[in-house]
Amino acid sequence: MKDFHRLARFRSLEMLAVIALISAWLVVRLVLIQVVRAPILTADAASIHVHRLTLPATRGDIIDRNGTVLAMDIPRDQIVAAPEYIDSGRHGAEAAMRTGRILARYLPFSAKVIGQVLDHKTAYALVDSSVSLAIGAKIAGLNLTGISVVPVSGREYPDGELASQVLGMVGSSGQGLAGIEYEDNQYLAGHSGYWLVNTDPAGNPMPQWQVAYKAPVAGDTVQLTLDANIEAVAQKWLAWGVHRAHATSGTVIILNPHSGSVLALANYPNFNPNAYYTATAQEMDDFGVQTVLPPGSIFKPVTASAALTSGLYTPNTMFYTDGYFIVDGVRINDWKPNGWGWITFTRGLELSSDQVFGEVALHLGVHRLYSMVNAYGFNHKSGVGLPGDANGIWLPESKVNGVDLATMGFGQGFAATPIQVIAADATIPNHGTMMQPHIVQDILSPSGKVIKKTPDTVENRPVTTKVAREIEHMMVLEATYGTGVPAQVPGYVIGGKTGTAQLIVNGQTSNTDFASSYMGFGPVPHPRFIMLVMINHPVGSLFYGDQVSAPVWKHIATFLFHYWGIKPYATGNNGADPPSSSPAKSPA
Repeated sequence: MKDFHRLARFRSLEMLAVIALISAWLVVRLVLIQVVRAPILTADAASIHVHRLTLPATRGDIIDRNGTVLAMDIPRDQIVAAPEYIDSGRHGAEAAMRTGRILARYLPFSAKVIGQVLDHKTAYALVDSSVSLAIGAKIAGLNLTGISVVPVSGREYPDGELASQVLGMVGSSGQGLAGIEYEDNQYLAGHSGYWLVNTDPAGNPMPQWQVAYKAPVAGDTVQLTLDANIEAVAQKWLAWGVHRAHATSGTVIILNPHSGSVLALANYPNFNPNAYYTATAQEMDDFGVQTVLPPGSIFKPVTASAALTSGLYTPNTMFYTDGYFIVDGVRINDWKPNGWGWITFTRGLELSSDQVFGEVALHLGVHRLYSMVNAYGFNHKSGVGLPGDANGIWLPESKVNGVDLATMGFGQGFAATPIQVIAADATIPNHGTMMQPHIVQDILSPSGKVIKKTPDTVENRPVTTKVAREIEHMMVLEATYGTGVPAQVPGYVIGGKTGTAQLIVNGQTSNTDFASSYMGFGPVPHPRFIMLVMINHPVGSLFYGDQVSAPVWKHIATFLFHYWGIKPYATGNNGADPPSSSPAKSPA
């Protein structure tokens, strides 16, 4: 009996020891869990039970110089899902497909596509990034399990195709993809906010679901130098000109020569950024800024600048023209087979004689010509403030031979963008001062305060005031008696230059593919604008610059004079007496 009691006490002590050991182990585990591993476990729990929902910021507006809204955010709804909540239970996949069929009645996706999005074991899925408030309200009213409607903003372009390549567009993620939307995304985008939401292990929102909230910060407004009214008229007449010439594309650029402000930058074809996903690559091409091509005779004012600056020529220097000249054994033809006989340098510009300007370039030499080319900014991008701003293509000075130099004198043998050419030619009506072209005027805070302003910037002074005025007078005579007569607006004095450039096709200069243009400014003597009209690949009997582009220039210029209230003050032919003989009709 004594042994029995002793054994019982031993077993009791043994049991107590085991209990003590287990208790000690539990205490150690609790310490490890609640103290040592607490931060790690808390983070793990948060990653499982806290979902971060990004709240996109309202994107800033894009407006024109007068405050007209060109791009804006409007209230929209976003359709989001918690697929784990939908796809719980034995018939989860079937429930997902059923929900997909219901949503397909309201969304531009098939039931199969939506069902595939919902049939995943995830806590969050985006079903549609942007729907109208009406559609959002209908879906919210369905009270579908696991489907939520979240207020967001959507991008809208009120005027559709107006300035589409300039404005660009915004992708589904809210990122600018092209144009100003891309170039100035840092200002427009704002800063997104977020919700931190508590969910249970199945992804269901908990009663106290909001853990934290940070409000989004709206983006800034970008104000352009464009005038929407001028842009609309430019697009209208450009489309007319392209169709009239059976051409493929074209551009119109209008600058204030005294500030460098871009008043219009129209391209054809264009696209509707509200449905950019239907556009072709050509429709989205900002031809005036992104495409390089030989400018042709609208480059001749640059050659004239080098000639008059050198002191080797004056406007009255005489040339004998017989329709061609020979350089290094190569015959280079003028556009008029027999030439005009003896003519002045001024008359050479009026008639757009390639022989005159080719011989001038040869006499000047490559160094003098390239020095003027660089002074006019052709050795760098325009800096206009748009993406894809391209640089020209020039032979290295050491590689230029005689034929190259002669053809460069009349705008062939190199390539430049239309914006580069008009920025250079704008120096003439600005009396020798070249301004930096720019398309952004101001950056405005959401409250309307100017936080960044683009100043009018002098880029260079390539020629003296005297030389600029001499060339301006030569260009007025070109529009009065020469190839630019079809651009005249009755009652106003203008100056200008036609151009018909042979394009490069498959690496060769084409005799059938042209870029036909007219560059002009007015009214003289106090020009308010300079405008370039360029139309590409005209087909048929109309392909010279005076035939294709000058009429477009005239229509737009007529609108500008009336729009700005500039009263007619000239009589007769461009403000001058009619010439004694008929003006030359065919341009180069």
